[in-house]
Amino acid sequence: MVKLTWENKKDFLKNISKLKSTYRDYYKRIEVIFQKKEVNNKQDRKNMLFWGDNLKVSYHLLNNFEEKIDLIYLDPPFFSGSNYNISVLEGDTKYDSIAYFDCWNKDIDSYLQMLYERIVIFKKLLSKKGSIFIHLDWHASHYIKIILDEIFGKNRFVNEIIWYYYNKYSAGKKNLPRAHDNILVYSKSSDFTFNEERIPRIKPIKQLKRQMVNGVLKNVKDVNGHVIYRTVTDKKLDDVWRIPCLQPASKEWTGFPTQKHHDLLERIIKIGSNKGDLVADFFCGSGTTLMVADKLNRRWIGCDMSEYSIYLTRKRLINIRNNEKKPTNLNSFNEAYAHIDEEKEKIITSGFFEKDLKIKKK
Repeated sequence: MVKLTWENKKDFLKNISKLKSTYRDYYKRIEVIFQKKEVNNKQDRKNMLFWGDNLKVSYHLLNNFEEKIDLIYLDPPFFSGSNYNISVLEGDTKYDSIAYFDCWNKDIDSYLQMLYERIVIFKKLLSKKGSIFIHLDWHASHYIKIILDEIFGKNRFVNEIIWYYYNKYSAGKKNLPRAHDNILVYSKSSDFTFNEERIPRIKPIKQLKRQMVNGVLKNVKDVNGHVIYRTVTDKKLDDVWRIPCLQPASKEWTGFPTQKHHDLLERIIKIGSNKGDLVADFFCGSGTTLMVADKLNRRWIGCDMSEYSIYLTRKRLINIRNNEKKPTNLNSFNEAYAHIDEEKEKIITSGFFEKDLKIKKK
């Protein structure tokens, strides 16, 4: 098998037992975001939002969630060389901050090591029927594909989905507009969840009726030997998805940089999981994966280092619960966890998460 190497590539699995022990009690519950009176606090019924480094969170989760997560969606930094800035309006006060960092000083080795370590552990968290969807773009997807072949095995490759966002403005003068991202899909085993999705056609079409005969797809014929046609109004979803970028005019817009369209996450979650399954997003940003998982009756685990990510996700969760007329989700409570250091203590005691902030991409 072809393997990718880089300077100081580290194999750390021999220390995994120690790491699990070190981080077993590292994260503490800091808030019950929403809870119904009738809930019974079973560990496997919680929705869990972690504020912290997702590598440490994954070590912590290995203690109770090894081979328990059915679908992982990752939207990591893309090795873009940029940091993503936001403008924050708090009352009459406006200030600038950074939502998240993606500036590596052209150090591809550090970037690859960062993702490599996480993907190795995420694989251990996946259930036998689980799959992982990793969202990337042209900057580094070719490197990560080789890493995924090494970790999962090239026979566990399922798809490369092309997300074509036709409404994104491009100012490039020396290249064609870059109008798609790549989503690499790998499974934990050969017996993984994969649900067929069908999408409506623009207009009905006449199509030959076909059937599988001894492993070969053949035309269906009537008793007179004539082929049979049918009218179809939908088609099987393929690996090129035409979904727009989310625009500020959308009611779903949070102002968080690189927020993904909810329709994109809905397709992924419907394809890769079933009702009641556990979905995880370890770079959860503004929480879109968690919102969609909740809507589709999946349990979820979310994680992000940014306090702005946790702020927006928490706010969206509360709004969903407050606006639900007939709750349909399977879960009754959402909890937030963190390892409280001096910096986090300062943010919490300032009342940051209860503030009315307006966040805009700078």
